[in-house]
Amino acid sequence: MNKKLLLLVTSVLLIIAGCRKDDDDFGSSTALQPVPFTVTVKYDASVGGAVAKDATVTLTNDATGDVITGQTDANGELKLTEVLPGTYSLLANLKLTQQEYFETFGLSTNQQEISFNGSQDKVSININVGSTTITLANGTVGDFVIKQYYYAGSDTTNGALFRDQFVEIHNNSNQVLYADGLYVALLEGNTTNTAASYTLANGQYDWSQSTGNGIGSSANTDYVYASSIIKVPGSGKDYPIQPGQSFVIAQTGINHKAPYTSNTGVNVAIKDPSLTVDLSGAEFETYLGDWAVANGESPYLYDIQNPAVKDMEIKTWSGVSKDWLLNVTSRPAIVIFKDATDALVSSFPKVPSPKALTGNTFVRIPKNIIMDGVDTTSKALTAPKDLPNDIDAGRAYIKNEAGEAYADYTSYAVIRKTKTTISGRVILEDTNNSTNDFVTIKANPKAYATH
Repeated sequence: MNKKLLLLVTSVLLIIAGCRKDDDDFGSSTALQPVPFTVTVKYDASVGGAVAKDATVTLTNDATGDVITGQTDANGELKLTEVLPGTYSLLANLKLTQQEYFETFGLSTNQQEISFNGSQDKVSININVGSTTITLANGTVGDFVIKQYYYAGSDTTNGALFRDQFVEIHNNSNQVLYADGLYVALLEGNTTNTAASYTLANGQYDWSQSTGNGIGSSANTDYVYASSIIKVPGSGKDYPIQPGQSFVIAQTGINHKAPYTSNTGVNVAIKDPSLTVDLSGAEFETYLGDWAVANGESPYLYDIQNPAVKDMEIKTWSGVSKDWLLNVTSRPAIVIFKDATDALVSSFPKVPSPKALTGNTFVRIPKNIIMDGVDTTSKALTAPKDLPNDIDAGRAYIKNEAGEAYADYTSYAVIRKTKTTISGRVILEDTNNSTNDFVTIKANPKAYATH
């Protein structure tokens, strides 16, 4: 044999042998073999903790996006005979009618349909891990719900960057509600799901370790932590919202499709108006200029005040940003609550993150006052959930119909699905699971989901 050819063949064989050795070292020769896996679904302790039959369970492979769906049997189990080993995100949900709820738990409810949800992130499935248990929680169904959450922003060069972000809130009830006194909070949470000494197993902060937060494990189960809280102004009945109608809270309540002048007199042009939105008609805006001056800071360059749009009241601010940034990096969950007073909110403890233990502090909000909340994420689930399952068992992110994530700064928003329309009143889906309740649209204030 030609010496060059012999050397080439020998080299190839050595490479193959080396690869096989590496594969064996990492166990992939067995890792690719399907394994059995059982998901047990139970109701939470508030309704007795019994097993939940007929619950729909969805397993999504974090690496491949492959989905497995099934229903639990009479024992509350979904028994899968072949699951490819890997890391999965699990969702479980179940809807009961009012009669089914009474028959199951012996309890009465005013709700016509009751949704139960549960989830687990980063579940390892392999030859050594053959089961897990998901607990279903029945979240609060609020009269006000978060309808549209535009956190992604528009093009950094041709659009408005993050300045056109907004939140839209919808009256999902059958009676007039008043926006006056509604609180909106952006939550603080870890931005990585890597476990550390200051986190829980899923990578979320272990808030029980925060300085001055000596309430034990309930710090993580019964509370959420806000970096900012803003409030709709009004004396109580100044801002009526009709059934099936909504209102918009803009970061900056101007027409972002048109040129404007910054706080320092700089003319800011918008190269492609189609990429952004007109927020000059928003009911409210979050203007931090007066707050900044009162706290010895200069107003932010692009935090423009529109006198025609009512300012939200600033109740607490962590100081981490100079504008109401619905940050695409930290992916903050957003919550709303109403049954509170300024005195009560001021009494909520402020604690630092367990990672820093000093510096910026965050407001500890009891979860039982929260009306609605939406957890956001990237498709890769790079950040852990900020909200417990009984507020939001899922997570929303901007994506196409195939589930492929859109990039940030692409003008997309998440919006709640329309459940039904009764005599012209739009009723939105509200199962306390944003994975199921939300779809994606081009950001459009007062629009509705089309699918």
